[in-house]
Amino acid sequence: MPRILLIQLKRIGDFILTAPAAQALHEAMPGAELVMLAPSGVADLARCLASVQRVIPYTAGRMNLETWASTIAGEWAACLDFTGTDRSALIAQLSRARKRIGYTKFARGLRSMAFTDTCDASVRELHTVDFHLALVSKLLGREVSVSGKPPFRIPPDTASSARARLAEAGIREGEPYAILHIGTAREEKFWLDERWNEVAQHLYRNHHLKIVLTGSGDGLEAPHLDHLRSLLHVPYADLTGKLPLTELAAVIRDCRVIAGVDSMAMHLASLFMKPQVALFGPTNPYQWRARHPQARVLTPFSESPVHTFVPKMKKGSMVDIPTARVTASLDSLIG
Repeated sequence: MPRILLIQLKRIGDFILTAPAAQALHEAMPGAELVMLAPSGVADLARCLASVQRVIPYTAGRMNLETWASTIAGEWAACLDFTGTDRSALIAQLSRARKRIGYTKFARGLRSMAFTDTCDASVRELHTVDFHLALVSKLLGREVSVSGKPPFRIPPDTASSARARLAEAGIREGEPYAILHIGTAREEKFWLDERWNEVAQHLYRNHHLKIVLTGSGDGLEAPHLDHLRSLLHVPYADLTGKLPLTELAAVIRDCRVIAGVDSMAMHLASLFMKPQVALFGPTNPYQWRARHPQARVLTPFSESPVHTFVPKMKKGSMVDIPTARVTASLDSLIG
């Protein structure tokens, strides 16, 4: 059985959008053992990938002796570097895989010595999922596309734990709920707290959906969440800061609809093909949007959901997305 090492050491969102590439590779080479090298913070979520047989966790800032030993032990048929850093290039080289493939854009200088071949895909000209799929296509020598199957498989015990947390927060089993994921890593990507409150009221009063708040609950999110909680006067379950990534995935998978800004939660929702309304302002939806029919992408420059996307789209302020545009998009999904 050939072994293939997949290296993805970037942020959570990048890791999530690498999942379709792993799924496509598994379907093209069902007899191969796929091993994912991923940040320790996403290792449990990586173990939920149906296509991956083993996960090697990597912790930044530590020696990671066991990790290094695992990547250089045994024989690798191939190594795909989705990360594009000095560290990932070194790991690829030390793996001694017969085929070591990275991106041409990142394989410059000494890094080029790590690879036997490179892929010319452009991160700016492609959707992030397609950018990662291009590396798999390079290995196989033919084009691959996104699978129709969700790449993540939630273990039953994780699903049960997520349901228990929802029940503790007042959401009965089988009761429909809407997720608001308002947080992000950049202040300019936040939407107005008052408008999220208006959305919550609309979902509860017009669609009888209880609200579930998700997010880390700390950092830049904290003051926004505190403000939103002070405004909310409809039933809601506050799961911010309470869910590991695996349980967050389960809660997202089972929701009726999710609304939020450009964030890893929306990427997870896209892979489960959940109805979603995603708000984009300073980031380009061309690279990061959900692409299934139940997704609505809103920007400051369109009165309705955007359907045409180009690599270079005008950036705008989140404040220029009105509440009515969000609620109308939610109405179109809920019916």
